[in-house]
Amino acid sequence: MKKLLLSGVALAVCMSAFAQDAAKKAQDKLPASIANQRLERVRPVDDITPLRQINSTTVSTSKTSGVEVVIGTTEYDLQSNYGTCGNRVKIWDDGTLSATWTRGIDGPSYPDRGTGYNYWDGTNWGASPTMRAESARTGWPNVAGTSMNAEFIVNHAGNYTTNFLNRNSKGTGAWTEDSAGALVTWPRVVAGGANGTTVHVIGNDNATNFWMTYSRSTDAGATWVDIDLLLPDLTTRFFEGAVDGYDLDAKGDVVAIVMGGWTENLTLWKSMDNGATWTTTEINTFPLAPYDYTASGSISDVDNDGIADTVLTSDSGPSVVIDNNGMVHVACGLMRVLDDDPAAGGSYSYFPGTDGLIYWNEGMGANTIINNVIAEIQDRDGNGTIDVEPAIALYQCSLTGMPAIAVDAANNVHLAFSSLQELTTNGAAVDPQSYRNAYYMNSADGGMTWTTPVTIEESDFDEQVFVSAGKRVDDNFHVIYHKDGEPGTQIGPDEDPASLCEVIYNGVSNPFVGINELELGNVKAVIYPNPVSSVLNVDYTFESAEMYTVQLVNTLGQVAYSQELRSVTGVNNVRIPVSDYATGVYMLTTTINDKVYSERVIIQ
Repeated sequence: MKKLLLSGVALAVCMSAFAQDAAKKAQDKLPASIANQRLERVRPVDDITPLRQINSTTVSTSKTSGVEVVIGTTEYDLQSNYGTCGNRVKIWDDGTLSATWTRGIDGPSYPDRGTGYNYWDGTNWGASPTMRAESARTGWPNVAGTSMNAEFIVNHAGNYTTNFLNRNSKGTGAWTEDSAGALVTWPRVVAGGANGTTVHVIGNDNATNFWMTYSRSTDAGATWVDIDLLLPDLTTRFFEGAVDGYDLDAKGDVVAIVMGGWTENLTLWKSMDNGATWTTTEINTFPLAPYDYTASGSISDVDNDGIADTVLTSDSGPSVVIDNNGMVHVACGLMRVLDDDPAAGGSYSYFPGTDGLIYWNEGMGANTIINNVIAEIQDRDGNGTIDVEPAIALYQCSLTGMPAIAVDAANNVHLAFSSLQELTTNGAAVDPQSYRNAYYMNSADGGMTWTTPVTIEESDFDEQVFVSAGKRVDDNFHVIYHKDGEPGTQIGPDEDPASLCEVIYNGVSNPFVGINELELGNVKAVIYPNPVSSVLNVDYTFESAEMYTVQLVNTLGQVAYSQELRSVTGVNNVRIPVSDYATGVYMLTTTINDKVYSERVIIQ
């Protein structure tokens, strides 16, 4: 079935009638039972809640992708409170990889919870770990490394303390544990600086206002020049510190931190001097910020008419990357919130049926991100509505969200995310749910335009969530995600029964590598455009007349196009109409004198 991208409906904050209309149109594609569902906001806690038993069966567990690798397993399935996971994939200069996740098998209290870790040595991944990397119970690991190949992991332990693991050589050797430095939960970490030995850490102080704090070491964690600092303007522009809703990146001395969502501003802090000083940019302004929803009489009344308004804003799952020119790029999900409870100490509600992935960079103005929807749930059958199960697996983020953004050496922007999948069901007897799948898209013009999203793997009937990726892209976009036969989580809002889940690595081939000029023995070829939506052109240059065969083969091994041709000396243009082909990844194979050459092509 051909997968179609929904039209990019312009969305904006609901201070204007246009914004309200745009938001309504986006939600009109969803069943009213989903679009209008309203839930009270749940504060994250570093613990588990009693389990609720439901009947759960799976329609299908077929896995047709040939590129996925299971690098670990876990029953503890809450990898993030709001969908964003930070830096859980480290790409080393030699192309090797480190990956982390929260691992726990011994439920329901998970005393064995800690860092799941695996390493790719350039040829193979290690065996799936059978125990955590540290000695104490921890969670929320992020991995980073210095220019000298020293490796470290930051996570949080009990009593809201930060746990550091470090070793001198990546991928091998015993970890040294250290509790010095930041004292935060739900941390993020990245390495940068001119010499690649500065460690930047952000996290949450878990106090009354959940402030995000910043810590910095310029000598690879040996000593700390900054510990648990509040960034400029944070306490004046925020009522709370967005709990687990932040991300960071560093490239040389340029550092970028993004935080926000729900009833807060979406804000960028940027440093050009390795974290010594900061400038602040509001990407999206929550119209009532700083908004104290706990105060007596507070309601989300934007237009001052005494009636609570539903506000369209960003969710709390931003992802940030710095490109090779020092420009910051941000992706996030949409969210609608409402506070119509004026009682003191009250909370507010969010709408889990909100859909839309939004994008911003520093070349765009403030408060433009809400308008810039680049992906939504795909209308796979093209009937103008989104046909999904009425019950939603709850991750407290947009139905299209959990982004992981990255750039390659040519400044092409790459993006992975998770989105609800139409026409899928887990087949549960009570409250059946549709699955979310992991998607990929890219931009060749710095975020101005984007390719149509394609699923990263072919299996529709698995829950693929908590997407994370290396922020630098080489020949591959290195993505990991959490894969489960059951939508939702055991830990957190859904309280599903425990099940063993897989941590998946998927190396998405960089479509911008090697597509312009290819050497096919004595023959040269130019393939364009790639990705392609209408006609794929292949210009072969032959030195003499030859018989050759051109084929397009999908990931199932099915031949979509095949043609045997005889060349003439010089350029031979082969035009392959692809508009009627299903979207996805294909291999263009060329057979010349019994030698077969292949190149990856994306049809959108």
